[in-house]
Amino acid sequence: SLPEKKIIAHKAVRLIKDGMFVLLSGGTTIIELIKALPPDLNATFITVSLPTALELLNHPSSEIIFLGNKLLKNAQMAVGADVVNRLSEIKADLCFLGTNSIDVENGITDLEWEVIEVKRAMIRSAHKTISLAISEKLNSVQRLQICPLSDIDMMITELEPSDERLQGFKEK
Repeated sequence: SLPEKKIIAHKAVRLIKDGMFVLLSGGTTIIELIKALPPDLNATFITVSLPTALELLNHPSSEIIFLGNKLLKNAQMAVGADVVNRLSEIKADLCFLGTNSIDVENGITDLEWEVIEVKRAMIRSAHKTISLAISEKLNSVQRLQICPLSDIDMMITELEPSDERLQGFKEK
């Protein structure tokens, strides 16, 4: 729910510094992250998500690069080989992934093949990848794997780091 997503956003925003290239996926937690950005932050944000790009328009001091192609209506994001190829040309500092399902054994999973291909390309294009996941998404699994947990550098939830629900993730 929204309060949890705001907590995640305020933790995550501290990682973004002036001059960074930052990849953003879609989702409501990413929108909260954008709302939490300091107004004077001067970074470049790259996204395939239409709602993410539109929210970034409210942030005048940052650059926005929207990678467009075929739009998946339900995910409201651009997908396809063209997007994947463009992502391969980018070397971003950080990638923030809105996460539908994350599990110690199965890593990050999702439902749609085209979404998975784009998210994999985002991970490959970033120096560090951060999964944003509210606790209800922990230990849930969808049919298709985006990546194993080892591909993620950091996971941000609304929970305290000492919460027992995070123990298995810490061990990985």
